Amino acid sequence: MTSAIDDPRPAPMRDDDPLAEHRIDGEQVYRGALLDVRRDRATTPDGGEAVREYVVHPGAVLVIPVHDDGRMIVERQFRYPHNRRFLEFPAGKRDPGESPVQTGVRELAEEAGYRAQVWIELGIIHPVIAYSTEAIHLYEARGLTYVGASLDAGEFLEIVECTEAALYDAIDEQRLTDAKTVAALALHTRWNNAASRSVRLHISGRVQGVGYRDFAIREASEGRLVGWVRNRTDGSVEAHVQGARANCDRFIDACRRGPRAAHVERIEVVRAEVDSALREFGFATTR
Repeated sequence: MTSAIDDPRPAPMRDDDPLAEHRIDGEQVYRGALLDVRRDRATTPDGGEAVREYVVHPGAVLVIPVHDDGRMIVERQFRYPHNRRFLEFPAGKRDPGESPVQTGVRELAEEAGYRAQVWIELGIIHPVIAYSTEAIHLYEARGLTYVGASLDAGEFLEIVECTEAALYDAIDEQRLTDAKTVAALALHTRWNNAASRSVRLHISGRVQGVGYRDFAIREASEGRLVGWVRNRTDGSVEAHVQGARANCDRFIDACRRGPRAAHVERIEVVRAEVDSALREFGFATTR
């Protein structure tokens, strides 16, 4: 066994948590192609001591690819530990140095063979909190273009297309039991059924010097949205919009097109805090 000098777990969310257990020391007990297994000694809240065994995971990303007509792309893949195939959304581990959206872009292209123009951040789940550090970032991908899959050596799967209703039927009939897929579908439904939105858009491509900000102001104003739009020093455009869900979604769709001279490569959409001081839509300071 080798000693583990560093604590491989994420940093604590708060330092004064009365339920926190504090690591004394630890060791790596197994290192394989996939698994990094640790055993730590930790103090418990009552002053005692306990052994904690867990798997260190680099994190992962799941993508819900959605066609413009609402059909979703899913995979059938054989999973060796359960000796059966499962129905899943495309997903994969994060490579070193990758942001979650970069992993999603890579996995969507490699596994499903698609490129997406719009990436909506749905949330994060921790699928096995008792014995793994794994965190999975969930995205909805829209504006799909087929580019052809490029599977890893030894990777085999089938691509199928399903409606949202068909996937819920599969859950009811226990044909869809993959935890990350069930969770992602629930968050997708919650996102698309919300009454209102407050979101931040990061728009990259040829979007400066082509009238994009004026275009965004016009589209947002016609949709009775409030917020702002600004150019960023990296050549991208950023916008914050608040309003009815349907109007925000129409604004996002309009941003996919942009003005005639624009070429939008990617739009990343994340939730933003509601700013009650906003009363109209206009320019903000360049950032």
